[in-house]
Amino acid sequence: MKKNIIGIVLVLVSVLGVVLFIWQEQDVPAPRRTYHIAILARGRGSYEVAIDSFKKTLTGLGYHEGEDVAYDIRYVSTKEELDTAARDFVNNGVDLVNTYSTPATQAMYQATQVANRPIPIVFGSMGDALAAGVIKGIQNSGTNVTGVISSATELTVKRLDLLKELKPDIRTVAFPHSASELHDVAADKSVAIAMRAAPDIGIKLVLFPVVSKEDNAIVAKKITRRIAEGMIVGGDSLIWSSLEAYAEQARQEKILFAAFDADQVKRGALVGFGPDYVVSGQQVASIAHLIFQGKRPEDIPIETPRKLLLAVNLDTARAIGFTIPPEFLKKADVIIDNLIENHAIRN
Repeated sequence: MKKNIIGIVLVLVSVLGVVLFIWQEQDVPAPRRTYHIAILARGRGSYEVAIDSFKKTLTGLGYHEGEDVAYDIRYVSTKEELDTAARDFVNNGVDLVNTYSTPATQAMYQATQVANRPIPIVFGSMGDALAAGVIKGIQNSGTNVTGVISSATELTVKRLDLLKELKPDIRTVAFPHSASELHDVAADKSVAIAMRAAPDIGIKLVLFPVVSKEDNAIVAKKITRRIAEGMIVGGDSLIWSSLEAYAEQARQEKILFAAFDADQVKRGALVGFGPDYVVSGQQVASIAHLIFQGKRPEDIPIETPRKLLLAVNLDTARAIGFTIPPEFLKKADVIIDNLIENHAIRN
């Protein structure tokens, strides 16, 4: 019996040697590894910009779709949809997950904790990863999670500052946000930050809680000029998912709307200050590349956005009858003006 086993092993070794010889002689490369990347985003907009940049950057690094890498991209909204997608990714045995928004990252993190192996998670937009409980430290996450924060939560006060700079006598500002019962860490922290800062700036905040994506259209209609002169959003993917509803209401009511990033300004907000999501996508791709090369997520420090942009929408300004001060316009990195061209970007 032992002799038979030894004989079989010798035959297999010989066959393997012949196959390797044929590959070498005919210059046929050995089969390449295909990495399966899942992408989970709560909503679209800015996240689509980052995801497109992420994929293009990976292509530049040698990961060609259909050959070296395969993608499964899910754009969802509710917690149930996030949890379902996260479970699917774990069950499908993906090699890495790229997430966008705090709820998406939390859902993915929780799903991977019961997986047979620690699937790496790289977030491309998240307000406060520590507060969300998906990492234990900034320099060393201590978990299977790393990525690039969006600074959306911390920049909430910047939106109030922008409104005050544009209109020094502004007094009331509407703030639609995820209702507290939804337990969105980034959204809740945005509200807390704004509530602390507003009195020092001389602004009264009027809060408008939202409980679902469908609720956005109803809440937006409640924000009128009689109630508020301005409007802001926090680090809140639920509100971002229906940003057009708030932008349209702001135009109709002639309200100054300070949103987050350039994409949200392109979608109709008056001004915004946030990450260049093209650059953020590049950062995320570089992190994924490190992981594919063998580095552990817990050993990769959390990154901040390398580039922030001030964006202004002159089309919106004209629609609400507001003149952007020339000195403010000079500072803008992105100017939306369809009378001239779709948009201009200053580096």
